[in-house]
Amino acid sequence: MQYRFIILSSRLLLFLSIVAISSCQSSSNKITDTTTFDQQLLLEDLNYLIENVEKRHVDFYERANPDSIRYMKERVSSMLTKSMNRTEFFQVIGLLNPYFNDAHCLVFPLVEERKRKKEEGAPPFPFHVELDEDGILRPERSYERVSDGTVVEKEWNIESINGISISEILDKIELYSHGETRKLRRHMTTLLFSDWLFSLYGWSGEFELVFGGGSKKIQVKPNDTWKSPELNVVQYNRMEILSGNIGYLRLASFDVDEHKSQYENFIVKSFDSLSRLKVNKLIIDVRGNTGGQSDAGAQVLRYLTNKKLPQVSKAYDRIHEDNAGWFNYRGKPGDLKELDLSEDQMIKPIDPKKQFKGNVMVLFDEMTYSAGIIFITTVQDNKVAQTVGRPTAGFANQTGNIEAFQLPNTKLIVYAPSRKFVRINGDNSVHSVVPDFVVNKMDSIYPGKDLVLETSINLLN
Repeated sequence: MQYRFIILSSRLLLFLSIVAISSCQSSSNKITDTTTFDQQLLLEDLNYLIENVEKRHVDFYERANPDSIRYMKERVSSMLTKSMNRTEFFQVIGLLNPYFNDAHCLVFPLVEERKRKKEEGAPPFPFHVELDEDGILRPERSYERVSDGTVVEKEWNIESINGISISEILDKIELYSHGETRKLRRHMTTLLFSDWLFSLYGWSGEFELVFGGGSKKIQVKPNDTWKSPELNVVQYNRMEILSGNIGYLRLASFDVDEHKSQYENFIVKSFDSLSRLKVNKLIIDVRGNTGGQSDAGAQVLRYLTNKKLPQVSKAYDRIHEDNAGWFNYRGKPGDLKELDLSEDQMIKPIDPKKQFKGNVMVLFDEMTYSAGIIFITTVQDNKVAQTVGRPTAGFANQTGNIEAFQLPNTKLIVYAPSRKFVRINGDNSVHSVVPDFVVNKMDSIYPGKDLVLETSINLLN
């Protein structure tokens, strides 16, 4: 058994969407953008959704409020008064997502329709975005249009898209977003931003963006190709040396399964360079890291320890019909099975000659999630390093082993996690992860400065 945490990674989504689309096509070749489903079929899908999330989710009603789920089920049911196509139905049933109180559990935005639009020459919104601590939406990185060199800078705040203000857009997406807390759901609007724009507004192909109080406008055309000039080693993970001979290891994502060997080489070369340059101070930045594979974090941690490190204290699986195995050898559906956390699953230290023996600071924030949270709780509970930043918006004890299933009639895709991990210190309570040094922007007299990074540098010095 491996402790692997995957939060809706592009690799997983591509695989599951292909499986779902293939299944849908084999079972019904007639589902198109205009195919409608009568009220009875829609109600069947609603009931199937609730029943299957209850069966599959590892601790559904420890996170979700039963009264809220019942209320929302009745509310959604009351809105299903006529025949609907998949888009119309998603815009109703998707309202349940926030009430699942788990960023690993949701009715996923429209996959097939978006795929068809892209094939027709109308691709989705091309930029990754992020929310800062003030709730301002910006590009996650800088972009350049290949055809004419037009630049979109990551420092620009996005005012509106297609004439609708960003605050209005984010408010609408938040009604469908996923996560344990409202703060996380607000930030999670950015993770699937292009999917939300398509599923809720029908936007694809052409976009008009207004930046910085109307001072800049960009027209995005369907045939545009955008590239990022920023350094991209593997999934925008990078190593650099800051002034004062401080190492800065930016781990923006642990979703590296598609680049496994490249990521492994990147980590090896990063620590080799720290040793060669005699660097004895290191900052590891996992702010905004929404996860991926837990062993990606483990590959870093093995350089920071001289003893074996556990990543979790306990793990549990919810047994259901699809994971019970032949003749229910793993357990009866409905059982909660504690998993064997044998010693061979621990993080094993690298050769002592290659270990980093200097001082380490780890930075995290609201959007550090999933395998990112496993990384920071491993750091804290094993006392590997001190931590700086802002509390996570997700919970310390994460769900994982995300499984997809389809609603029987409309074939919408639903994700639900069957596994739960308890942090190393055994604290099973519902809480955020709080850094050793909490840094708020309001503490800064220097607007625009990265106060978290500056604080970590000062602490190291």
